[in-house]
Amino acid sequence: MNPSLDQRRSSSTSTVTTADGRATMIVSSSTQTIDDDDEKNLPHNHNNAMMDDSAWSNAEKQETIHNDHSASFSPQHQRTHPLAWIALFFLVVLRSSVSIFQNTFSPIPNLVANYLNVNLTGVNWLFNIQAIVYIILSFITGWMFERLGTKISLIIAGVITAVGCWVRFVAVLIHPPSFPVMMIGQVIASIGNPLTLNIMTKFAAVWFPENRRATAGMFVASNYGGIIAMFLMPAVATGEDKIETTIIMVAAICSAAVVPQFFLPAKPPGGSHTATIQRPNVSFLKCTIALMKNYHFWILCGIHGINIGLSIAWGALLNQALAPYGYTDGESGLIVAIAMAAGAIGALTAGPMLDITKRHKLFLKLMAPFMCSTYIALIFIIKRDSFAAIIYVNALNNFFLSFMVPVVVELGVEVSHPIPESISTSILWQAAQIVGFILVLVLDKFRDPTGSPPDNMFRGLVFQASMASISVVLSLIYNGPMKRLEARQEQL
Repeated sequence: MNPSLDQRRSSSTSTVTTADGRATMIVSSSTQTIDDDDEKNLPHNHNNAMMDDSAWSNAEKQETIHNDHSASFSPQHQRTHPLAWIALFFLVVLRSSVSIFQNTFSPIPNLVANYLNVNLTGVNWLFNIQAIVYIILSFITGWMFERLGTKISLIIAGVITAVGCWVRFVAVLIHPPSFPVMMIGQVIASIGNPLTLNIMTKFAAVWFPENRRATAGMFVASNYGGIIAMFLMPAVATGEDKIETTIIMVAAICSAAVVPQFFLPAKPPGGSHTATIQRPNVSFLKCTIALMKNYHFWILCGIHGINIGLSIAWGALLNQALAPYGYTDGESGLIVAIAMAAGAIGALTAGPMLDITKRHKLFLKLMAPFMCSTYIALIFIIKRDSFAAIIYVNALNNFFLSFMVPVVVELGVEVSHPIPESISTSILWQAAQIVGFILVLVLDKFRDPTGSPPDNMFRGLVFQASMASISVVLSLIYNGPMKRLEARQEQL
């Protein structure tokens, strides 16, 4: 046994009926260092944090399954416990409530600007601060998920989001409404965003077998809360006198969404699915350094960063890009809501297709050019009396970019194996938020106050398309290994 690994061995038995009708007893033996919520009860040996190439190589191969007939175990034989789908549903509910908070103001920017007595740039900073919090907190989310487990992490996320939303309510109780207090509430509630999104692959690995993880992850990544917010906010906030009601409503939704997390178990009955692979007992810092040396992972960070960064920036500024051409907040909200629905369909389509085909790199190279083409089209169709065309192209844009999300995130897990999924996913989403934050600032500078019409964002649209073309190039050259899949196939 390698002395640099702090190991624990566990085994379980299950019966599998073979093709010839015989019942075969399978004893699954796994050696692991840390299993989710139990990690905090284990002593740490800093001398075991040494990581070398042989440790990673051995860990990728030491998933061994024994039985009296020397039968192989395919991931397809693993079953998903019904409770896993219930846990996933309530994670989606929590994730949706966080997304509703995030999109409280973006469908009604002009109304909020007048209410808080700030300009549109001030309203944009209510959005930008979420990206800053996300970037900072993503440095530790991977560590939190491994240290605290999914249950505690989600409870913390939900409670903090609710607290921040109620702080925003305090801001509107003050007369006149306090922009600084509103910003404090935004900062607090924004902590829940990285905790509920970065956890997608860790949650899927704990609750779901290999052949269901992409499907589970795409449910978490889909922006159902954003769809609701784009319809709900313009309908409720019909005037400045309704802003207070809107804030209370969002706080109540976020408070209710966290309640089920207190009653759900930390892992499925029978144990976590993460117990099937041995990983080196290395520190969070060592894992991060290893990822930084993986140039394939850097390419994925660039693809995901541009893809999601453009989505973040365009989602934040779409209303302001359309307003100079006479489109109302309600029309802009409808455009965004339909686009988010198309994005959910894209993610729903991608998950099962990836689980079935495992052709991640093929789908990446197919979808990136389609995504770029929609940004090029937006340059020419953002004009007066072009409502239907904008809806159609924006919906296609969200379909393609949302399809790419589970593709890239799963590729990140594959190319970084055996580094924990929570670390690679956190870094990918952190890169996306960094790019998104920068793009919001850059695109805001492209607003042309003296153009025709005034305050149009034509130059910003051209810049968007240029960034999307970079993502296409990166997608076409990417050819990283599928390490996790290869490790699984070695068993067969």
